[in-house]
Amino acid sequence: MFGSIQLEQFEGLTTMPQEYASAWSAVENLCGAGYKPLLCLGKQVAKGVDYFFLSEQTLVTQPPVRRVVSFAINEFQGEYTIIQDSFEVVLQ
Repeated sequence: MFGSIQLEQFEGLTTMPQEYASAWSAVENLCGAGYKPLLCLGKQVAKGVDYFFLSEQTLVTQPPVRRVVSFAINEFQGEYTIIQDSFEVVLQ
């Protein structure tokens, strides 16, 4: 159906480049939500390197809420941090 995307259509990544996998480690142990990578969107050099992802987010609520979000993870001097103001809901 044109104009309709269902969350179930996204299968997730089976592999990702090593530099993205290293950045992804920043979201593996977050409390309150689980994340499944769907797409590596790109990277940008800016005070380190920003890695951009499209991800399925499952909020720990009753019932669980699933949605697709985009966000960035910054790598600076070997440390990975999520850029908090980069979160954007793409699909609910």
